[in-house]
Amino acid sequence: MLTHRVAVAAYVFRGGKVLLLKRATPPQTFAPPGGKLEVGEDPLAGLHREVFEETGLEIEVVGVAHTWYGRVTSGDDLLLCINFLATSEHGEPRLSDEHTEWTWVARAELENGTFRTQDEQGNGYRAISLLEAFDSFARWMTTH
Repeated sequence: MLTHRVAVAAYVFRGGKVLLLKRATPPQTFAPPGGKLEVGEDPLAGLHREVFEETGLEIEVVGVAHTWYGRVTSGDDLLLCINFLATSEHGEPRLSDEHTEWTWVARAELENGTFRTQDEQGNGYRAISLLEAFDSFARWMTTH
């Protein structure tokens, strides 16, 4: 019996900023690129596929940031999501129809609330998760 779906997302860093996409469907908030894996799909292969489908960018995965379990919105299926740290050095994103905007966001912009990552009901990405990704990426940078 299926208990949940598995999803992947990438915190894509470039020049000290992380890429966020504004969702075209509820919650219409900013989030990293990603999505659900296909049946039997390798998580890393699915991550590369999802990021390319949503942004047209090629990424280099540098590690796992964290995982979470829950729903994006209250009516959605339960998800187990693996969030990865990644870099992308070339090109600008070109969006699929799943998103309406993209932006490279600095840590300070997340800390001061410039970008909405959750709606009024708390659906979407928690800003603390994005801030933790900045911390994890900074630690990775000091060792590479």
